[in-house]
Amino acid sequence: MKKNINQTQRKGWLTLLAFVIIAFAVSIGFTPLFELIGDGIAARIIGSSFGAIFVIILTMFLLNKQTEIDQESKKSERVFDEKVKIYQKILDICSDMLMDGKLTQVEINRLPFPLIRLQMLADDQVIEAFQKVFNKLNTIYNDADDEIVEILDEDKNEIYESLSKFSNECRKDLEISNVSINNSIQEATVQTISQSNKKKNDQTKFRFDGKMLPKSQYVYTVITNHLSKNPQITLEQFKDLFFDRDFDGNRKGQYEAWKTYKEIIDIHNSGVGTIRFYVSNKAKDIGKNKDKVINLVDEDICLSNFWPIGSIAPFKELMKSRNIRTE
Repeated sequence: MKKNINQTQRKGWLTLLAFVIIAFAVSIGFTPLFELIGDGIAARIIGSSFGAIFVIILTMFLLNKQTEIDQESKKSERVFDEKVKIYQKILDICSDMLMDGKLTQVEINRLPFPLIRLQMLADDQVIEAFQKVFNKLNTIYNDADDEIVEILDEDKNEIYESLSKFSNECRKDLEISNVSINNSIQEATVQTISQSNKKKNDQTKFRFDGKMLPKSQYVYTVITNHLSKNPQITLEQFKDLFFDRDFDGNRKGQYEAWKTYKEIIDIHNSGVGTIRFYVSNKAKDIGKNKDKVINLVDEDICLSNFWPIGSIAPFKELMKSRNIRTE
């Protein structure tokens, strides 16, 4: 595309140069000719011929300029569309990370290629703004030993602020506006988002063996404690004794109550979706490390690490009804 535009520009300027040269040559070299032939028919014919030549050359120049403008317009439209797509994809990826308040290796691995595409399409300011977001997410994940890392509220606020600045740079790069969003508007936006998320992270804890445990860890501990004393349980027996995947009929996909270890590995290898299940306590390579996987007689399963507060009471009642210790 760039080569075609350069060729069109070169042709246009050559046409204009030819127009100037001919005009200069006519004004200098053909003056004696017009003086010689006078004002007769011959002079009118010659004058008309030169006029037609000038019109043709000028028209060629204008057509070249129009072609150049059309090519630039098409290129700009295509680049604009691609920019919108990559900016939207980045925001969607970050949205997936922040919605559940947890980071996984799979989610982190979704960011490098969008960053590389930014280097192809975006201005330096846009790239720098996203690098700050990426660096913060990397720092949060790498500073923790767990495979699944919870994002603290203060870190969330910093990420939202960086994303707001990234969005502002995208706005300018897309020429939606050449003026940055007012700082007070950005601060108000971050504050609004921060306040809207406060009730999502319920910190209620439950007692088991004298320890106060978060919701998901409590469920995991109750189940594994019982299984440690009753190891000879098959998958079908597990379903009958505890619960099936959907638990209360509302859990699906990444929010199922459990998945088989094979299914978790498939999700991990595909790079699509978030792993919200207990697989490994420290190691990030879940293909080799699975210290939190539950080993049944005929199947290995992984319990969900996402349990809303509303599911804990039904879980406790179910366990008590089956004489499974819950405290």
